[in-house]
Amino acid sequence: MESGMNNESRQVRFPQLLCYGLGDLYGGGSFLIIGMLFMFYLTEVVGLSPLIAGFVFAIGKVWDAVSDPLMGYISDRTRTRFGRRRIYFLIGIAPIAVTFTLMWVPVGFSSQWTLFAYYSLAYICFSTVFTMVMVPYAALNAEMSHDYNIRTRLSGARIVFSNIATLLGGTLASKIAYQWSDNPATGFLLMAVSFATLFSLPWIVVFLGTWELPFDEKKQERGGPLSIFSQFRTIFRNKSFRIHIAMYVCAYSAIDILMALFAYYMTFYIGKPRAIPIAMGSMILTQTFAIAFYVFLSNRRGKAFSYKLGLSIWLFGLACTYFLNSQSPVWLIAIICSLIGFGMAAGVMIPWAMLPTIIDVDELITAEQRSGVYSGAMTLMRKFVQGLIAMPTIGFVLGAIGFVSKQESHSIEVLEKLKSFLFFGPGVLIVLGFMVAFLFKVTPAVHTMIVEETKRLKSGGEKNTVANDIKNICEEVTGIDYENLYVSRVVVK
Repeated sequence: MESGMNNESRQVRFPQLLCYGLGDLYGGGSFLIIGMLFMFYLTEVVGLSPLIAGFVFAIGKVWDAVSDPLMGYISDRTRTRFGRRRIYFLIGIAPIAVTFTLMWVPVGFSSQWTLFAYYSLAYICFSTVFTMVMVPYAALNAEMSHDYNIRTRLSGARIVFSNIATLLGGTLASKIAYQWSDNPATGFLLMAVSFATLFSLPWIVVFLGTWELPFDEKKQERGGPLSIFSQFRTIFRNKSFRIHIAMYVCAYSAIDILMALFAYYMTFYIGKPRAIPIAMGSMILTQTFAIAFYVFLSNRRGKAFSYKLGLSIWLFGLACTYFLNSQSPVWLIAIICSLIGFGMAAGVMIPWAMLPTIIDVDELITAEQRSGVYSGAMTLMRKFVQGLIAMPTIGFVLGAIGFVSKQESHSIEVLEKLKSFLFFGPGVLIVLGFMVAFLFKVTPAVHTMIVEETKRLKSGGEKNTVANDIKNICEEVTGIDYENLYVSRVVVK
């Protein structure tokens, strides 16, 4: 056990919630700005075709498939006097600022493929630094406390700051970027420098205000770096994780498609680009205040229930956008965006709030604590969702409906197709996520049973003395025969 890690007696109180939550200014804010503005920047400022712009995101995912699992492996095996995770918060401060800015630097290349190469490389650099910092950050939730409710509050604090960043990104980022209408590249670069500062400096506070509980090195799985890829394969044996990751992919794919299309929708269909900060501000501010509601509801009715309720509200709000047009008043647009934001809050928060619970289910299966592996998987899936699902899909669809880059006006037919895509693209994913959520069975009471059974087995309890109801619950949430639980090699039921 490393020095400086004996924090068993420390309590997670309000100051620690604030310090931990600050980290997701970067996690939430950077992806919101990239998801909302980067495609628009590439097509309307840089001049890339929609299809090529979509693949700027996709090209980096080949590297992410290696870097994200590898970072989980590295983080799990890091040994410093500051712990396994928190040291990367300090290492990442300068690279966070530099790599985010590089994505918005206007380069003077005229070739589509040269522009594609530069912005693809810039996105890969950003994505690599994001992995280096956010994989350990995601794992830290499960390692500051073992308590279900405290972990939920930590997740809630994280999402609150994520929403603060998205509120700033959704209002100030577009406002700064659009200030220089005669030279938009200058506005986007100034926006990038401003937010790069916001994303990098808070990590000093996150580092100082958090800690890591002691861990048992005997339970650390051995093996070389390549073993992490086999570990990634094994996490999908966890039934609850398979359901959880499907809920996550559906929610975040819907978010990315909605956010990326919103600038196009407001600019070309509604014809009110200067109302974007008001619309996005209404959406994200409501989302921020809704987090407390979903934390409260999750701790009483379970996270799956909160997720389903939120997605239902989100879908209804999204349907209302179908009836907006260029004559719609800004106040009506703001109300509809607020409704969307209230529902979307569950899609943003719940998958990350579920992660510590999923890690506990995995410990019941493997007798190991693999926070780094699971947080690496979540970070990889986050970037996979945006890079291989949302943005290429948007680029393909925009090209298919006849949308042309840097064109001031479009035909009514193109605009009607754009409006339909804004609703049906995210809408289908929301419905799928809602349906999958019925399969998730880990409630607060079930989680308590899982943790207690893991403790009993860890202390030498015999499997043949387990109560039948607990045995059935363990098999239900893991998808594995009880006799094969709490062993390193698991057998799928």
